[in-house]
Amino acid sequence: MDNQNLLKRNNDPEKQRRIFFAALSGFVAGTIAALLSGFINTLLFPDLPLYLNGSAVFIAWVLWAVLGGIFAGVAAYSFDDMKSILLSALSMAVTILILNFMQGAESALLNVIVLVGLSFPFTAMMTPLAWLFFWLAHHFVQALSLNGWARSKIVLINIMIILALGTAPGIYSKMNSRAERAVRVIHELLQEAAHASAPETIHKALLMTEGFTDHTDQPYTLSQVPSENSTEGVDVTAHYEDGYTILCTVVLYPGSAPSIFDCYAGWAP
Repeated sequence: MDNQNLLKRNNDPEKQRRIFFAALSGFVAGTIAALLSGFINTLLFPDLPLYLNGSAVFIAWVLWAVLGGIFAGVAAYSFDDMKSILLSALSMAVTILILNFMQGAESALLNVIVLVGLSFPFTAMMTPLAWLFFWLAHHFVQALSLNGWARSKIVLINIMIILALGTAPGIYSKMNSRAERAVRVIHELLQEAAHASAPETIHKALLMTEGFTDHTDQPYTLSQVPSENSTEGVDVTAHYEDGYTILCTVVLYPGSAPSIFDCYAGWAP
């Protein structure tokens, strides 16, 4: 009898609809987050030739949308307790921590210790998000039994919440004022070099970079990350069509003009 009741609960149409709507909500919110994160800077700064890594955007979409849909679906599995919500929150927390450790792995043992130590506070942080996906799924299912404005109101509120969930991390990916200024500094120097009447007028850091003089009049795109060498710096990379790259560190101290460390040439893999 217990096995029959368990099978009945697992095949409950309402549970299946609840899981579907939760997974769909997570997938849509993740898709919005991934696309906005990848394109927000090109949309906000159309005057800058910003670098867009298509494969990175695709990977971000897989992580945000696919995993988001799975974790949201897990949150809606149970209806009458917090087990599935906590399991979803724990899965989100562990995944985020693992991805961060993979970017800067130094000691496997240390990473495991830190992962275990941070998993519980991160789970607490992710629990409201998991509960929200459960809430969305419950209200989508509730809307199916309603008609007219009552149904439309629930659907519209849910859609607005999903849009907000996807937009928040996308906006977080916007370049801050320091990064924007650093990119503009390098863009201006590259433009000045492209129109220079003599090599002596080109900034010394660029002129001394191997291979730059062969690329002065070629199109490029720019990307930026926080500098690895300076707490007040931004590493700006110029990407050329033939794979040639230049990385320059722009240091921006408050109240001072930007200064540029030596630039380094390279080739994209």
